[in-house]
Amino acid sequence: MSVLYPRLLGDTARDLHQGYQRAPIRDLGGQYALRHRSAVFAATGGRRVTTDELQGLRDAVVAAAERAGFPEEGRRQDRVTFDIEIAQLLHERCGLVAGEAAVRPIWAFLALVLLPDVSYWRFPRPPGDRVLGTDITRHVWGRLWWRAHLLARPQQFERYRLLDTFGEAAFDQVFARRRSIGGSRALVRTLAEIWPTVERGRVPEREVLIDVLKRLSRSGAVIEFEALDEDELRRQVQDAATQSATLLGDRLETTGPRHALA
Repeated sequence: MSVLYPRLLGDTARDLHQGYQRAPIRDLGGQYALRHRSAVFAATGGRRVTTDELQGLRDAVVAAAERAGFPEEGRRQDRVTFDIEIAQLLHERCGLVAGEAAVRPIWAFLALVLLPDVSYWRFPRPPGDRVLGTDITRHVWGRLWWRAHLLARPQQFERYRLLDTFGEAAFDQVFARRRSIGGSRALVRTLAEIWPTVERGRVPEREVLIDVLKRLSRSGAVIEFEALDEDELRRQVQDAATQSATLLGDRLETTGPRHALA
């Protein structure tokens, strides 16, 4: 059973975003709230999150942001570290199941009502999809929960050690294609496990990853990845990664960077 979060209605979310775009970060801290008159809960499917839980979540996120330099701009690497810390925090503390986490208006509530100051600190003057929840793959908080959900290992020991395997742009490719690879968390975890061993040469990481995901998508039409044992799944993923890296590397040597993916 999932914890249910408020869902911020679209018109209100857009109005808040419009008003927050140019507001100083310190001023936005005074705008946060634990409830909103235009936010509603699902009627069924779990229990409603309490105001104490929301306050605790906000306090934890703000504390992590302060370690990364909030409310000042801070260093880029500190924000990368912040993202990894928050991905784990959201996944551990929110009590969401995947079905509820796929509901975009809950992320709009977190970004615009509970955490407006940290949201606009993490992405200053952001395009709407960073805070409105129109695209979870780009949402300031939604993308991090899903990153942790897809990469968390079943074992409790070092459960989140794969979170920093992919950069944001690379993981966007995995998340955007999660349905085409059967929504298999085991497959995504295995790809992250073997990824540091893939010899890419001079081929950009993103290009190799896209090609690997295409290969796995085609294989997924005839292979049930979730039914494979750990060793066979690893072999399938390793073979796909090796083939992609080799093919793209050969093309790069033959035709140059512009035509490696042609």
